[in-house]
Amino acid sequence: MLTIQCTKKLADELMIDLKQIESGVGEPFYSWHAHLFLFNRRKCVLLMNNVTRYNFVLLGLKKNDFRDFSKLVVTSIAENLVADGVCEMDVDEYIKKCGTAIYTKTSERSILSQMNEMISVSKHWMEEDRKSGTETNLYELNRYLNRFVMLQLPKTYSGETMRDAFLQRKRE
Repeated sequence: MLTIQCTKKLADELMIDLKQIESGVGEPFYSWHAHLFLFNRRKCVLLMNNVTRYNFVLLGLKKNDFRDFSKLVVTSIAENLVADGVCEMDVDEYIKKCGTAIYTKTSERSILSQMNEMISVSKHWMEEDRKSGTETNLYELNRYLNRFVMLQLPKTYSGETMRDAFLQRKRE
C-alpha cells in the first residue's frame, strides 16, 4: 500500500481529510512525504521517500492533476526511478506493491526539513532558468536533487540509497 504523507497545504489543495498515521500501517519503503509549494505562480509538489530520502518535483500542476493525485504520484515514481537507473522490472514490482494510496499526516520532522532544503534548491535552479530565459528541464532537476549530499544516508546520495534499497530487496 502506498502511503502519501501530506502537509496541510497539500491536503487543503487535494480537499482531503488527513488520517493520523497508525503505527505499523504500511511499509516505510512505500511511504512518501509530499509538500505543495509555489514557484512563479505555478503549483509544484516535492515528494520524498521516507526511507531513502529519494525525491523529485512535480512542476506546474493544474486542478485536474490534483483530482487523481495518487495516480500521478505512482506514474511519476516509476518514471523517475527508471530515469535514475533502477531496473524496469524492479520498478514494475514496486508499482504493483503500491496498490491503493492512503493519505495521512506527516510524521517526521527530519524529513520535512530535508524536503524544505530540496525545495530551496529546486527554487534556486528554477529561478536561474527563469533568469536565463529557459524552461526548467524537470528531468535534469530531478536527477540533480538525488545527487545532493544528505549526510545521514548510508550512501550520502538519495539516488544511490534508493538503488541500493532495490538491490537489497532482491537479495532478500
